[in-house]
Amino acid sequence: MNKYMKLLLGLILISTITLGYSSCSDDIDPVDNYWASLVTINEIGGNSYDFTLDNGKKLWVKYPADLNLNPKYERGIIYYTVLEEQKEGYEHTIQLYRFYDVLTKGAIYIAEDDKVKQDSIGYDPIKVHSMWEAAGFLNISFGYNAGGNAAHMLNLISNEEDLSVNKDVVKLEFRHNQSGDPQYYPADGYVSFDLTPYQTEGRDKVTFEITWKDFGGQIKTKEVEYKYGSAATQAKTYTTLPEDITNLNIY
Repeated sequence: MNKYMKLLLGLILISTITLGYSSCSDDIDPVDNYWASLVTINEIGGNSYDFTLDNGKKLWVKYPADLNLNPKYERGIIYYTVLEEQKEGYEHTIQLYRFYDVLTKGAIYIAEDDKVKQDSIGYDPIKVHSMWEAAGFLNISFGYNAGGNAAHMLNLISNEEDLSVNKDVVKLEFRHNQSGDPQYYPADGYVSFDLTPYQTEGRDKVTFEITWKDFGGQIKTKEVEYKYGSAATQAKTYTTLPEDITNLNIY
């Protein structure tokens, strides 16, 4: 599929507002620069929203004044510029150019011997570009092959019925169901999993051992530490342009 068709599919599958985009480094200083950040979305009344960066800093949307966001999930990626104007209670005032929903969900328990449910979650390969904890979420930048004919399913699976099990290391699986979608072209995206159910009394952190099946059938593992209530030192920013995020047809 050529670049134009991939772009067209991306625009169909995702929510966008107005035009213009770019991305920059982590330090928010220059007013003239564009930024791309992963954020938590906060409803502040009616259809009004503000955003919290993963480092805990809050963003107030000055423009567009008639913003009609309607987010599907708690997390999103925003493209914006930082304005000079200050607003009480916020670290930055911004002009918002684009918004993308980021699939947000929790880990689920499936018994290892429940073949029907295990099969329904799928065993298809997936590429993990990066995986990190921030703001109480496990965030994954991933890639797979897509055809645009079916929605893909992503899940974080626990074999422990009690998610808050008091263990030094909690084992989880990142699973992908291709849903029979043809593998015509590579696609990339993001997903956030809520980790707050794993907070346990008497501890201040938990370590996860997360496995997934890469292409070629290789099983890969990464350890991620979750410190309760901690914020990232820097907000996660991106160099990926919006046209390259073509696979947000996921659930």
